Amino acid sequence: MQPLQYTLAVTLPEDETLDSFYAAGQSEAVVFLKNYLQQRVPQSPVFLFGASGSGKSHLLYAACVQAQEQGLTSQLLTLDDCKLLSPRLLDDLEQLDLVCLDNIQAIAGDISWQTAVFDLYNRMQEQGKALIIVGNESPSQLGLQLADLVSRLQACTAFQLRLLTDEDKQKLLQQKARLRGMELPDEVARYLLNHQDRDIRALVSMLDKLDKATLVHQRKLTIPFVKDILN
Repeated sequence: MQPLQYTLAVTLPEDETLDSFYAAGQSEAVVFLKNYLQQRVPQSPVFLFGASGSGKSHLLYAACVQAQEQGLTSQLLTLDDCKLLSPRLLDDLEQLDLVCLDNIQAIAGDISWQTAVFDLYNRMQEQGKALIIVGNESPSQLGLQLADLVSRLQACTAFQLRLLTDEDKQKLLQQKARLRGMELPDEVARYLLNHQDRDIRALVSMLDKLDKATLVHQRKLTIPFVKDILN
């Protein structure tokens, strides 16, 4: 069966995999997700939560990539624009092997969407399918009005993701630079962190720009060269 396509689908970043998640080998969430997707009958759904920049969306994208590599059907939906769309978009998603819902807090105040997510949760459970939900807070702090949905989220296998320290971000940037065939010296990495947007996605986007520049100009990454390119 081919994966169903919906308006809320997002494009998967090529380098956001479970193995490329920072400290993947030491991350309980990463280890669990790998096993979770390999089970024929998944356990309870998974709930990931944490502040912006903690890597929640990375793990959602990565879970879909992992599913595709295993020949499973999957769909990732972000609920940010739910007020402009019908909850009927969740109908029949239990046909898929994996469904990922990002930014569950966006449906706070919308009972119709909360009911639709609650019903999807139950259908996925009945079918033995995998469901991963992401929020910025623990279930009781999301501001959801449907008590039954809050109860379901509290029954999930939950992982709280921590924000990266500056040292973590430096190591992550250097790891992603190496994947692109670049050597990112410590002093250049620190310069980027001190003078650019510290959001990981923004930093990675900047790496892509620098990667192209090094190929065009045949230059190594130095602070003067980075200054010229980013200015």
